[in-house]
Amino acid sequence: MKKYILNTLIALGTLSLTSCEDVIDLQGITNAPSMLVVDGNVTDVSTSQVITLTQSQDYFTNATVKPVLGASVTVTDSDGKIFTFNDLKGDGKYVWTPTTAVPKIGQVGKTYTLKITANGETYQAVSELKRVPKIDSIAYQFDEARLNQRDDDKGYPKEGYDAQFYARDFTGIGDCYRIIAYKNGKMLEMSNTVAIAYDAAIQKSSGAADGLIFSLPVRSTISPQLYLAGDTIKVELRSITEGHFDFWTQARLEVNNGGLFARPSANIPTNVNNVNAASSKKAIGWFGTSAVSFSQTIVDPKKAQKGLR
Repeated sequence: MKKYILNTLIALGTLSLTSCEDVIDLQGITNAPSMLVVDGNVTDVSTSQVITLTQSQDYFTNATVKPVLGASVTVTDSDGKIFTFNDLKGDGKYVWTPTTAVPKIGQVGKTYTLKITANGETYQAVSELKRVPKIDSIAYQFDEARLNQRDDDKGYPKEGYDAQFYARDFTGIGDCYRIIAYKNGKMLEMSNTVAIAYDAAIQKSSGAADGLIFSLPVRSTISPQLYLAGDTIKVELRSITEGHFDFWTQARLEVNNGGLFARPSANIPTNVNNVNAASSKKAIGWFGTSAVSFSQTIVDPKKAQKGLR
């Protein structure tokens, strides 16, 4: 998760706003205790895995986010195999690098335990690596930019190609996913901060979307802006736990919470806990695990479809 989102959420999560007439103690906000911020996700892809550790800051500070240095960071799978992460550049990004003998960490069905020892405290998080379906295809059609795709300041195209990806949710209620799209190798900014799905739908349901092809709102999340002829579209579909889905759901609500009728802010869930329950030193953020499926295509006007639904 991007650090500017985390900093905003940290502050929002500490507020207790019960009505538009409440008096807010700004002194309490600016003097909130600093907490460990964890941002990490282990996948089944044979590539370097990164767990980022930073320290939370006061809501109104403009200082650069402070990395947590000198920590001990390990991930242990349910078979007892330990993977050690090292801060190679002294920037709070703890990295595990694959080798020929050990090409990857993640395996579907295994449970992974993150252990962090930092500043005299030990923290732990547990996550199961869930299954992910194959992406069947990516389709696109020529169109004019919708309102949410237009951003003249960023030079987004006003006409081009809307894209969708196609995949089918597994049978069995409660599979959760995150969708990430890339345009010419660069990750796109998704609407509402992050694109997630519960079974084949955007939101949780009681099974109505189970086992179906992903719904149009899910499929079209890969087009927060239009693509042009010759652009490369890459889509990642990542499995996440239901707890991670709830984390992203609440985070999205808090980032987009505002205006005259803003609702009271709520704490963002975390699965990172201090092993010493009596300690006042807490952590926030999330440690996740994902199986990943990929698909990629190059926009060819001759292959564009019409009337995608």
